[in-house]
Amino acid sequence: MSIRTKLLLSYIAMIAVPVVLFGAVVMTAAGLYLRDMAPGSGHAAARQHRAALPFEAFRDLFGGRSELAGGLRFVAAHDPRLLDDPAFLADAEAELAKVDAGLLVLRGERTAYASPGLDADAITRQLQAGGSEAANAWPPRKPGGYGFDRIAYTAADGQSATLVIASDMEPVARFFRRFVPTVLLALVGALALTNGVLTYFVSRSIIRPLQALRTAAGHIREGELDRPVNLRRQDEIGQLGAAFEEMRVRLRDSIGDGLQLEQSRKELLASISHDLKTPITAIQGCVDCLQGGVADTEEKRRKYVAMIAGKAADMNRMIEELSLYSTLDVGRLPFRFERLELGEYVRRTVEELRLDPRLAGVRLELDVPRHDPASADPWPLCVQADREKLRRAILNVVENSLKHMEREPRILRFALERLAPGAPDEAVAIRIADNGTGIPEDALPHVFDRFFRAEPSRRTESGSSGLGLAIVKGIVEEHGGRVRAFSRPGEGTSIVIALPADRSSRITDSPGKQPT
Repeated sequence: MSIRTKLLLSYIAMIAVPVVLFGAVVMTAAGLYLRDMAPGSGHAAARQHRAALPFEAFRDLFGGRSELAGGLRFVAAHDPRLLDDPAFLADAEAELAKVDAGLLVLRGERTAYASPGLDADAITRQLQAGGSEAANAWPPRKPGGYGFDRIAYTAADGQSATLVIASDMEPVARFFRRFVPTVLLALVGALALTNGVLTYFVSRSIIRPLQALRTAAGHIREGELDRPVNLRRQDEIGQLGAAFEEMRVRLRDSIGDGLQLEQSRKELLASISHDLKTPITAIQGCVDCLQGGVADTEEKRRKYVAMIAGKAADMNRMIEELSLYSTLDVGRLPFRFERLELGEYVRRTVEELRLDPRLAGVRLELDVPRHDPASADPWPLCVQADREKLRRAILNVVENSLKHMEREPRILRFALERLAPGAPDEAVAIRIADNGTGIPEDALPHVFDRFFRAEPSRRTESGSSGLGLAIVKGIVEEHGGRVRAFSRPGEGTSIVIALPADRSSRITDSPGKQPT
């Protein structure tokens, strides 16, 4: 749930919860105070509606008074003789008593009839004064204010008379004196409680994760990058925490990569120093022999010069591979991609290798199917590749195989394979297999690492830089492909170069643009 949604719900709750609490308090207080209103009096409405809605008691009270007042007004207008009948007045008085009211009949300034308990003189003075000041006596011995309903009529004997219905308002006044403060306090309490609780929980849900982020920032500032930031939230703060955790991981990895890079540079310098030291030492030895007169014959001099030339060539090749790998490693080696029909390309490459003197005595075998336009798949095995860089990768694999082919007959096989045909990740693979000594199983995952040699001792005397297969991996990956090694000790090694297949319908040897 987002913070915006939480705030919206909290605002709604700040309105809804006080309203509900306020309503509950109003209903409860009204029920309790109405139950206590005019205890022991003739207030039948309060007693009659204890189980009903609280304010129905007021509705029945005032409704009953209005109904009786209307009936008496009708009698005064149409049959005033009944107001002189004691029996009728007694019945009317009994009905009025049920709604906490009394009856007073005035003839001029004389009281002709008054309900028991009413202070007729006080009510008469109040009516004559026209005020609403309190009159004591009804209910008996309980002071309170009256509400009056005066009905003027003409008596049967023709004299002017007034019918006064006196309603006791003290129970109602007492109810509101207790009810209104309770309601106001309940409203203030509900608002304070609701806002306090919601503010506490909402603020805690925001402040606590921010404090966690502040603590994590302190750890990062102190260099402690191994403490994860896991807020376990789905809102905006959770997203911030996820971004913070990603930043922490990247920073840790970046520092780790920097340390690894620094270590790799140290290893690189050590490897270069070691690999160059051997041929330089040999060259220095030959020069010393030539200068010291040890080579006292022409044949010896030619031998030492040839040795110097060979070691210089090895050094030049090692430096060239180091330069190529460095350029490739920093991504500055330019590639010129074009669409190649890989079968024909491998066939030509193998034919060139047959003429290489370094492969004298090595039997080259080729298994490349020729393209048949009438076959089920009319398209040849094509890739987007840089001719020269791909050739360099193949030659590096061949040179690596030559170093480990010690038994006769020496055989080097080239094969072309299709991987995942028809799939979106369809690839074309060049497999180069030898029957050499093979690679130990524990060394196989590292053969494409730079300066890695499977032999216990370093074979720098062969001119190996330890970068050949690392360069192969870099070139293949720049083509968007992958390279893998398979080997069994004593049986030989296979290097598989897989490149993404190009399924376009037209073949061209014109240079293409480098893929982006």
